[in-house]
Amino acid sequence: MLSLGLLLVWCAPWAARAQEPRPPRREAPGRDFGPDGVWRQQARAVRAMRSRLLAQRQFGALNAPLAAGVPTPSAAAVSGTLRVPAVLFSYAGTTPPPFASTAYDAVLFGTTPPFGRPYSYHSFYSQMSNGLLDVQGVTYGWVTLSKPEASYTGGTSSACQQTNPFGSTNCNGIWSGPAYAALQAALREALALVDAQVDFTQFSYDPTSGVVSLMLFMQPTIGGECGPKSAPQNHLWAHRGALSPAYKTQDALPGHPGQFLQVRDYILQSGLGGSDSCTGADIMPIGTVAHETGHGFGLPDLYDTSDSTEGVGRWSLMGAGNFSSPSSPARMDAWSLSQLGWVTLAPLTTSGTYSFGAAPTSDTAFLVRPTGANPRGEYFLLENRQAVDADSALIRNACQVWYQAPMPPQCSGGLLAWHVDSQQIAQHGFEFGNAVNAGPTHGLELLQADARGNLDANPNILCTPPAAGCADRGDAGDPYPGVTQNPTLTLFTNPNTALNSGACPGVGIDSISQVLPNDVMRFVLRLGGDSLAVATAPRLGAAQWGYSYSMTLAAACGAGSYTWAPPDSGALPPGLALAATGVVSGAPTDTGTFTFRVSVTDGTQTARRSLTLQVVEPTLALQQVLALGFQGSAPASDDRRRYLDLQGNANGTFDIGDVARWLARTGNGAAPGAAARPSGRRP
Repeated sequence: MLSLGLLLVWCAPWAARAQEPRPPRREAPGRDFGPDGVWRQQARAVRAMRSRLLAQRQFGALNAPLAAGVPTPSAAAVSGTLRVPAVLFSYAGTTPPPFASTAYDAVLFGTTPPFGRPYSYHSFYSQMSNGLLDVQGVTYGWVTLSKPEASYTGGTSSACQQTNPFGSTNCNGIWSGPAYAALQAALREALALVDAQVDFTQFSYDPTSGVVSLMLFMQPTIGGECGPKSAPQNHLWAHRGALSPAYKTQDALPGHPGQFLQVRDYILQSGLGGSDSCTGADIMPIGTVAHETGHGFGLPDLYDTSDSTEGVGRWSLMGAGNFSSPSSPARMDAWSLSQLGWVTLAPLTTSGTYSFGAAPTSDTAFLVRPTGANPRGEYFLLENRQAVDADSALIRNACQVWYQAPMPPQCSGGLLAWHVDSQQIAQHGFEFGNAVNAGPTHGLELLQADARGNLDANPNILCTPPAAGCADRGDAGDPYPGVTQNPTLTLFTNPNTALNSGACPGVGIDSISQVLPNDVMRFVLRLGGDSLAVATAPRLGAAQWGYSYSMTLAAACGAGSYTWAPPDSGALPPGLALAATGVVSGAPTDTGTFTFRVSVTDGTQTARRSLTLQVVEPTLALQQVLALGFQGSAPASDDRRRYLDLQGNANGTFDIGDVARWLARTGNGAAPGAAARPSGRRP
């Protein structure tokens, strides 16, 4: 059996351009390294230590690894030298790429990256960890397997078609049980071919079990994950995994007579990739191995593994930042760095004015806790992300509103405000389903300054960002103050500091400003003083005439027993009602913009807020309306019939008169299938 996890791989042009048409996710849920694979055991102990120190507010010990100005090994940080062997293998009848093992050594382990590449795998992690992690290694090969490529991919089958994201019958070495077995045979054969020349005792391994910490494999063709969907190729699909049983090497385990070192946990990817990660022009980028190594330290995926939002998008290596640029992945976010002990956490406990430099140079993130009840262990992390070091490509790409647009004359990073929900992370972390940012509550939520919610939008709905409600993987509107020049984050702004528990945050930030280009940010922190409030943003999501609508209003800073009252000024759109539970629902019977004030009560406290809801007319195609008309009269009970009846004779029944009225209002010259926009409403 072969246990594996597919790498988070997006092929360019999407790889570095978040606003292009979006390909499907490439992950296979439930596939992974072994439970203690790579350095997870050490990382687990570090997380436990840091959790205790954080709970006890012992920030001196928490930040000790970086406090001296030079990296200092500590139980509070993942540190040491990770020595990794890498193997290049080809197939019988396949000519390997024209790159020697020394070229791969330079890309992966070089102290000085190859020309044109800002980072190697080694230098990227060295910089991000502030020198606490030293990745070293040696590449072997190319070696040639005994059979053609097709023997190791598992061929094609209807079973593979059920799980292949492209809907293809290609097995790609992973999409069925027999394909897993074929892939396992390939990796074992590659290991056998290099075993005699590799001294595995020179690489990192567990001194008790003898399991080598991590193995890299590179195969000679473009990865199967590159597609394209219209004509997918049956090449091996990039993934992380664990050989079961582990491969036993020829090297004895020191201090354990009769035992031998074993290879289990590995990363497999194409040895090719070039500038877009999916062509054969050059050696592969480092984003894949960098992201998966993060999993080797126990970090979860921070994109939405349910594929209903973008999670943190490109703003973290553990989101979609692994391909911010082919050779320069984005840094980890402040939370991930804190889990590993690679950032200084500075607690802010009093109101005042604060400033800090860019994350790669200041090595600092500010920690702000709620001032009141905090049952879910929520808090805020503030970091300053600028076009500095590994974030240069990240900021450059975020500034491009559309991938074909020129770069704006002025665009910079800014303050990222992270909302952390410890309960969500504890219950849905890497060892509990890897669903930190799946579902309505995210464990790590980026509060996007432009209030467009692009990271929270459904990526499966096609539209053009950065408009509100259109998904992208991060843009220049996300940092504060950002392109929308938003300097304020409080309980009453959009976005806001409301806690998922409904408790009062008592946290507000204003006067956020860029002091120096690509460097110092300044802000004013205000703690305490919140009372019961309507937390819903003033402008509600738009409704459509005649279509079912539902929206739940939110309150904060109460005890949680909220009772809502109908508007005491203004009015909801006709057809909608507000329940005591805070749910606005119904089907609006007219269009327009409606402003109204609602109130919520909790115990002796009452809070009020004016809200605005716009009702727009839906757009239907001529053939849609005619198809309904041919079905004859019917109760106006579904959205389309209800709308057509309301704009027609409004008698509660969809009939031919409604169709005639719609045709008269829209004009009868639209071609079948064309979307028709009404020119006037029912008198």
